[in-house]
Amino acid sequence: MSNITNQTEIPFETVQSTIVYGVITGLTILTNIFMLALIVSERKLHTMSNWIMASMFCAGIIFGLLYLLPRWVLYYQWVKQDPIACTVLPLTGIGLIVNLNLHLTLVSLDRYFCVIFPFKYEMRKTRLIAMSSVAAVWLLSIFSAYLPLFTILMPPPNTCVKFRPANPVHHAYLITIFSVLFFFPLLVLIVTYTQILFIVNSHTQRDKIISRRASTPISVIKRNIRAIKHMAIMIGIFILFWLPYVVVFLMLYSSKFVTPTTAQVIRSLQYLAFSYPAMNPLLYGYFTASLRREIEKRVRATWLGNLLCSRLASNNRANTVHNPTVDSIVAQDWKRKSSAHTITAFNVEQANCVK
Repeated sequence: MSNITNQTEIPFETVQSTIVYGVITGLTILTNIFMLALIVSERKLHTMSNWIMASMFCAGIIFGLLYLLPRWVLYYQWVKQDPIACTVLPLTGIGLIVNLNLHLTLVSLDRYFCVIFPFKYEMRKTRLIAMSSVAAVWLLSIFSAYLPLFTILMPPPNTCVKFRPANPVHHAYLITIFSVLFFFPLLVLIVTYTQILFIVNSHTQRDKIISRRASTPISVIKRNIRAIKHMAIMIGIFILFWLPYVVVFLMLYSSKFVTPTTAQVIRSLQYLAFSYPAMNPLLYGYFTASLRREIEKRVRATWLGNLLCSRLASNNRANTVHNPTVDSIVAQDWKRKSSAHTITAFNVEQANCVK
């Protein structure tokens, strides 16, 4: 009886990993759905830049539903028993990691060109260009992920096939994919934004930019500079979460030797990296001015608004017996002021480029 119990007992590390990934999966799906619904439901957020971010939030939802959940939460219930899932899901993870990185690159370049060349870029940035860029990101990530299924990883029936460190073709493929579609875009972003931050923080260069754009309001220039700094912070957070995991993974894959200590290190770094898609919508919601204003407006309208209305209603009911005429006048005055305040809030000017 004890032998049967020992055979069916799941290791503690597996239980711990399942719980952690369950929490990460739930947060990833919820935060990305919230931000995607916010952009889709609010008409004034229907800009080309925000649609690119909406595509990125879709990638986050897919990362949670089609990779984290089946690959790491339901591993023993499904992946370990199904050879097709065992073969396809690791490739899906690679494709989605590349997809998130390319989306970050696309959003960053969009904001970069919008700030550096505001007039030329706004005239040339059309719906077709935005849709073509997003489609290219999805096609490139899907092609790079599932190409091995038709070339170097053609699985026999009912067999799980994975990348093997001993196979030089597999090793070369992984190095090529991550070098071209992960490290190179990150290098471009680091160089570009380092140059921009240097110009922004240099008073001489900044004065030249302002004098060169005398027709552009100073407030718009300062707002765009602030947006550049925020984008640089988001790129830094992405690097902090993802780069250690990718580097250590490739190093261990190349060494072909994993100790219990290194396995624990890669597991901890994987927790950190895979939690980024859950934080990504929150970062964009905070650092993107138009999204932040809409979130603040909805929070005030739902939470504080309901609280104030309930208190006002209770006060009105208490005062009606004493002076109904005065109470109705006060209520009408409060309603008129609230309507005027709402109209003013809706007519706040947004940034013409980086919102």
